[in-house]
Amino acid sequence: MLTARKSATPTTQPREAKRKSSRLLLPLGLALFAAWIAVVVVGIAKEPDPGAESPQRLASGVAEYLHKGDAESLARYVNGDGADAYAKSLVEKVKDAGRARDVSVSRLGEKQVQLHAPHLCMTWDIAKSDGRLFLDPVPPLTPAACPAS
Repeated sequence: MLTARKSATPTTQPREAKRKSSRLLLPLGLALFAAWIAVVVVGIAKEPDPGAESPQRLASGVAEYLHKGDAESLARYVNGDGADAYAKSLVEKVKDAGRARDVSVSRLGEKQVQLHAPHLCMTWDIAKSDGRLFLDPVPPLTPAACPAS
């Protein structure tokens, strides 16, 4: 019986292809890791600073997120460790009080912010931290009178 002799060429080509692809894995992995790091850094850089730069911006930011019912974004404007829980509670309180579109938030001078909603009125002192302004969740000792609704 005649047997065909196997050629060396077909068996060496897959090995060379494997070597080339395994040489590309490390640079490809490093490039993907660098791209992931870049995405994380850009995401952090685009994150807005907490708080507001003026009492007017604080009042308008609080009003905007209360209208939207967005407790996560509202927490950026609340001072302290319990900001997330306080913001969630405040959004629920406004929803329970009635129509969220009827909520208005105004500043009372440079030291207080007041919320008016149907059957709800709240006053906060403005706290300053790192040059930014926040709502102080501790009720003020002398809150401004709420107008009759």
